[in-house]
Amino acid sequence: MNRIILWKAAALAGLGLATLPARANWPCLPPPPPVRFEERIVTRYQPEYRTEYREVQRTVYRQVPETHEEEVREQVTVPCWREEQRQRTVQVPVPAERVEHRTVLRTEYREEQRQRAVQVPAVQQVERQVKVMVPELRQEVRKETVMVPEVRQEQRQQVTTVLKPVTELVTRQAVNCVKVPVPVCNPCGPPTVAWQSVPTLSCVTVPVTRAVPEQHVENVTVNVPSVRPVTRDVVVSVPSAHEELRTVRETVPTVRTEVQNFKVRVPVTREEVQTVRVPVTEMQTRVETYTVRVPEARVETRVRKVPVTTYRSVAETVTERVPVTTCVQVPYQVRICVPVCGCH
Repeated sequence: MNRIILWKAAALAGLGLATLPARANWPCLPPPPPVRFEERIVTRYQPEYRTEYREVQRTVYRQVPETHEEEVREQVTVPCWREEQRQRTVQVPVPAERVEHRTVLRTEYREEQRQRAVQVPAVQQVERQVKVMVPELRQEVRKETVMVPEVRQEQRQQVTTVLKPVTELVTRQAVNCVKVPVPVCNPCGPPTVAWQSVPTLSCVTVPVTRAVPEQHVENVTVNVPSVRPVTRDVVVSVPSAHEELRTVRETVPTVRTEVQNFKVRVPVTREEVQTVRVPVTEMQTRVETYTVRVPEARVETRVRKVPVTTYRSVAETVTERVPVTTCVQVPYQVRICVPVCGCH
């Protein structure tokens, strides 16, 4: 940008010199030297603010609390009781008797003779003809085929499993109790040591016997059941029945009517006036004296100590880090274009 400005200024200067009118009295001037530009590095400075922390000693006044006891006198109201005799009028119940007349209903019973018709059960014999099926048995000879069981022996092979004991050594974890010293605090003397049982795990080798199955093939004799058919003659009783006409006597229940005489107790009610004495409670007025406790309050002056806290100033020197800002000129380089005369 600076180079363009300088170039424009030089061009305008050249044009101004060229346009001046030539005078007859002036000698001819030589043409202006050519202007060229070259780049140069210029060092400039810019301000930069830097903050540093410095340790500064200051005196600080702190308020230190101090507590002391002061006596405070105060008046306290103390409740108390006093006994006082008083009188009151009360109603006292007094038992008494009063004669009253009451009408009472009396119930009496008298006997009366009455009749009633009663159905009496009776039994009657009746003959009648009935047909009866009479069972009978006849013998018949029949043939039947039965299965007769028989047993034959066969030789067979079977696999038998036999458990053979085998002993092995197995390592297992067992829990044992080990006594460990534990310190015990004794409030009346030096600390003591107590023994405490603590469970611990340990590896123990134990012989273990287990059963190992082994299979063997054995020849055994087996009884095989079977049946064979056999035909034989059997005498069988065959049931049958035939009808017969028979006379039977049956007992038939009937009912007959009878007249019965019976006695009845009939209630008869009549009124009766009774004189009775009724207990009555009457209230009588009576004056009685009783003692009551009347609450009172008396004032007492008591002195008690109250903790009072006051503050006093204590000077204390402390070191603080205070920020200090300074302005520093920092150099930096800039590349610019400078016009240079071309005669050299």
